[in-house]
Amino acid sequence: MHKSLRQGGVICTQAESVWLHLDIIARLYKSCKTIYDSVQYAFTTIPTYPSGQIGFMICSKGENNLAEPKTQLPADANVRYYNENVHRAAFVLPKFAADHFASL
Repeated sequence: MHKSLRQGGVICTQAESVWLHLDIIARLYKSCKTIYDSVQYAFTTIPTYPSGQIGFMICSKGENNLAEPKTQLPADANVRYYNENVHRAAFVLPKFAADHFASL
């Protein structure tokens, strides 16, 4: 996938929940860091998923602040959930998870 991305390109994969699989997520994070310049974990709430959350490993070719939205939604966007603040909040992790990623 890295070869397919242009500079600044972004990929995303499912990355489980920090409440259930922090060890698996940490291995994925470390692996992605060997390939991509920017790697961040984000999550969203999914009431039907075990623990109520699902995570995403988001990676970029080139330095990229993935937590910052790249475009602004038009005022007339027909969305019910997403907005720029929800995007940013997806990258705010519980302290135990943030500490764990900082130690890697």
